[in-house]
Formats: sequence, structure tokens, C-alpha cells
Amino acid sequence: MMKKPVDSQQESIEGDIKKDKSLLYMGIGLGVIILVMGYLTLFVDNLNGLFSKKQEVVTVIDDDNSDALNENASMTDTEVRTSLIKFIEAFYTDQRRGYFDPPSYFSPITQTYFNYHNLTYKRLKDLYYKRSSEMKNLNLQWIVSSLDYDRSGADLIATYWARVNYVKSSVNKEETADVKYEMVINEEGKISSLREVEIKNLVSFDLGLQDSVVGEETGWEPEPVDAAEKPLTPATSTPAETVTPDSRYEGKLYDLGSVETAPEFQGGSRGLGKFLGSAIRYPAKARESKTQGKVYIGFVVEKNGSLTDFKIIKGIGNGCDEEAIRVLKLSPAWKPGMAEGKPVRTSYVQPITYQINE
Repeated sequence: MMKKPVDSQQESIEGDIKKDKSLLYMGIGLGVIILVMGYLTLFVDNLNGLFSKKQEVVTVIDDDNSDALNENASMTDTEVRTSLIKFIEAFYTDQRRGYFDPPSYFSPITQTYFNYHNLTYKRLKDLYYKRSSEMKNLNLQWIVSSLDYDRSGADLIATYWARVNYVKSSVNKEETADVKYEMVINEEGKISSLREVEIKNLVSFDLGLQDSVVGEETGWEPEPVDAAEKPLTPATSTPAETVTPDSRYEGKLYDLGSVETAPEFQGGSRGLGKFLGSAIRYPAKARESKTQGKVYIGFVVEKNGSLTDFKIIKGIGNGCDEEAIRVLKLSPAWKPGMAEGKPVRTSYVQPITYQINE
């Protein structure tokens, strides 16, 4: 039986159904490639890293001070110096405000912190507060003009001088000195080492020294006065009946053992230490000859608080004695000594220690 011929319209429909779809697939493939290339171009900085097994180490630093000294190798000397000044000033300003947070300034393992080595953040903090307790009221003013630095690979080695003043409570002394510091800053802008490399012009002031101590160390006691000038009230006796109360305080000289209240600098012993520390200078001749030791200056605190009759009780020479007197003469009025509620002329001795630390 013969087959019925296929209608031409039916052949056309079947031809459309069996149409080749390779062009469609090719278009989809090209679209995918274009999307991938666009992603790589926009979001991947290093294409080689996609095909390398070696992973790049990325350092993440999340504080405001971290970029102060980054890429120092490409910075000019002026730029490095400016950055160093800002960094060091911020470092000490934070400490003056009572803020000490090691991660903000120090590397995770600090090679040297004063006399200690290889310290963690916790150990750094412990040592900082220990030093603070031993050096009370520490005041450090660094001298910007003394700043110098050198490059050592990616590190910066900065040196500078500072004037420091503090109270050493363990020995009841106030000390002032010029200290040279060395600060090493790594490529991340963090301190990897901080130490003192030199100390000069150390001057020490005893706080609250008693007459008995002075006598033992110097063999000196206040000069005897005439009978008419000598205090009439011994520590364990009754005043003479023939002397009026007012006449007892007219021109007489008392020592510390004979007054009820000792003379005192207006700001107390701490204020006196700050005054002496800011005014006194280590004489050049004494520095050159390495003269050091303790100078005792005797003087009288008058009833109005002024200082008179300066004498060198025990000196060390080479300008140190004269410098001590010069500065004491600049002192503002003291609180006078008091006996029976009235101000009296009182003898006083002030020791000043000169010491050179090489």
C-alpha cells in the first residue's frame, strides 16, 4: 500500500521544531565568560594570586596611630621628622592624661622597655604602673629640638632629650635630671624598643629633712646667739616671768627644735622641689670635673617669710655651692616658723644633691 504524501505545511512546522540551537548555547557561554571577567577586573587586585598556593600575609591595624610612620622608606627627611614629632608628642600627652594602652603604641612583643626585655602587653602595663608608683608626680617634657633619627632597614631609631622631674617616695626625695631616650619604631608604626641611654645633671632634693640629721651628717648646728637673743622657752621649761610676750619675739633666732611649726615653702616640700628643679642648673665646671655630692645651705626664714643670711654649711665646690645659694635667693616668701601662735625668725638648712650619671 502506498504511503500518503506529507503535506508541505506539516514539513515546515517539523523543520522549525528541529532547528539547531548551537548559537543559543554559544551566546550563553559568552555571557558567562563576560560576567566572570568583569568580576575579576572589578574585585580581584592580583590575578596571579588566584593560581598560586602562596598566601599573602595581610596586616590589619585598627587604631588611629598606626599609619603615623607607615612607608617611611618613601618619605622625605622632613616628612619623617614631622611624623616622629607628632607620634612622640601623642605618646607622652596620653600618659600625662593618665592613659597607657600598650596596643595603641607598642608592638605585640616589645624587645626592650627601659631595663626589661621581650615584654607582652600585660607585662608592659605592669611595669608602667610599677614605675609610676616609684616615681610619683612624674613630669616629663621632651625637647623637640634634640630629636634625631636614623633608618635601620624598615625601622626608625629616634633619640631625644627630655627634662624629667619626680618624687622618689621610697627615699623622700625629689629629683630632676636630663635624660636621653632611644625609641625604635617598626614598619607598622609601633614602638619595639624604648630605653634610657644617658642621664645627665641629676639633682636631688631631700624632703622634710630634720635638724638632727643635718647635725649628724655635717657636724653643724645653728650658730649660738647672745643671751638676749636666745629663745627663753626651752622645750621643757616655763617662760621667765620678767619677759613680756611681745619682747620674746623681737629679733630672736629660733632653731627647728624650738618652734611649734617649722618654716615651710608655700607649696610644701613638693612645691619646693619643683621650684628648685626648674631653676637650678648643673654648673659647667662641675660637670667637666665630675663634681658631685651634697651641698648644705643654711639661712634664716624671717617673720615675714623672706630668706636671709645665706651660708654654705657644707659644700662641694666648682660652682655648685654658689648655684644653690643663687637659686634659693630667688625663692618666693616661705611660711615662717611659729612659736606660741606667732611668727618667729627661724634657722633652716636645705640640702641639695648634685649627681652625674654617665
